Amino acid sequence: MGPGDDLADRGAAVVRGLVDVQPRLAVILGSGLGPAAVALEPELEIAYPDLPGFPEPTVPGHAGRLRVGTLSGVPAIAFLGRIHAYEGHPMPLVTLPVRLAAALGVRTLVVTAAAGGLDPALRPGSLVIGEDHLNFLGESPLRGWRGADGTPAFVDLSEAYPRDLSEMAHRAAEAEGMTPVGGVYASMPGPAYETPAEIEFLRRSGATVVGMSVVPEVTAAVALGIRCLGLYCVTNTVGAGVSHTEVQEVATAFSSDLGRLLARLAPTLERKEQG
Repeated sequence: MGPGDDLADRGAAVVRGLVDVQPRLAVILGSGLGPAAVALEPELEIAYPDLPGFPEPTVPGHAGRLRVGTLSGVPAIAFLGRIHAYEGHPMPLVTLPVRLAAALGVRTLVVTAAAGGLDPALRPGSLVIGEDHLNFLGESPLRGWRGADGTPAFVDLSEAYPRDLSEMAHRAAEAEGMTPVGGVYASMPGPAYETPAEIEFLRRSGATVVGMSVVPEVTAAVALGIRCLGLYCVTNTVGAGVSHTEVQEVATAFSSDLGRLLARLAPTLERKEQG
């Protein structure tokens, strides 16, 4: 299943030609969260432009590198930065990291993101664990995808964020001294931040945090049979004024906590996948 190009398979061939690895876990690190990759012991790091179809990153806080190695002994890959639709990229390209992960054999995906807190009780540095999402991008990430029989990708998203994974994340975060909350991620087109009217609309829609990513990746992952866990760092209370620099600063400060959380989670996620 996919959009019809061979970029993921070609990218997997590049990675396998450089390192002998069978990753079971993938992590996508959002704005300013790249330093969390220090938790992953690297065997190889590849710049995005050296992978078929991957563009040079244009967003500050997104290094644009794929790290391959182990996370607490679990074979894993980490995407240091993501590809955004607001950069002008089409959806098939936005979902390419997930498609590459699937081609490499990944079965569990952790998506991270810097996000604005819609609940005033959420302070900068808070951790929100994904329970669901809202797609306000104006387009389905699966538009144009086809199954092996040529039919459209009718994908069930009723359990896009499996409860067992979120419960594991809650327990792991608490063990790390964090106070996580569950919530709903709303994805907006960006790159402009939300107006007061949009913020009120999102709150009434049931969103907990808002950002400009996540949904394309999770939707593609579910279509490809990958289970997803969302971990979001609240970088600001929306409506109070914000800049991308401020978002990066808070996310980078949060990265050390995120790295420890990922290191604690990885063996548990691997055992769950095997069990």
